[in-house]
Amino acid sequence: MSATPYPSFVDAPWTDAYVRLANHCSTCATCTAVDKEGVNLELPCAEADELYEKYRQARRACNAPASSARERTDSRDIEIATGTLDRPR
Repeated sequence: MSATPYPSFVDAPWTDAYVRLANHCSTCATCTAVDKEGVNLELPCAEADELYEKYRQARRACNAPASSARERTDSRDIEIATGTLDRPR
C-alpha cells in the first residue's frame, strides 16, 4: 500500500469522482443488469466508462510528481523518463 498524505478517504481529492462513479453504477439499469441466476452481465455503459476515466485521472493527478518529466539514467546507463506515464496500473 502506498503512503498517502491524506488522513482519510473522505479528504482525498478524488473522492468526489469515486462517489459519482459509485452512485451511477449502483443505480444504472445497464450497470446493474443481471442474468436469471443473478450474476451481473457486465454490460458496457458509456456513462460508466466516462465516469471511471474521470476517477482514474483524478487518482493519477494525486500521484503525479511535482517536477516535470526529465531524463536520467539507471545503474546500467539506460535512460529513464520520469513524470506521468500513460500506462495502466
